[in-house]
Amino acid sequence: MARIRFYLDLPAETYRQYYQGQANMVQVQALDGQNLRFPAAILRPYLSHTGVSGLFELEFDENQRFISLQRLSTA
Repeated sequence: MARIRFYLDLPAETYRQYYQGQANMVQVQALDGQNLRFPAAILRPYLSHTGVSGLFELEFDENQRFISLQRLSTA
């Protein structure tokens, strides 16, 4: 099991493109410099009227399969 942290500041207008199916994967750079790609759908619990933002921790298994996503702070 591995965990990677990243900051995300995704405005609502941008997230709408994911919701409408124009894009389905989000790409971010982790705090350790790794590039991450994951399905936009896992961000839905954190979506507000302003978008999705904060410090997140993505957890995945040894086969790189998604386990969980937690928001650690809203900064």
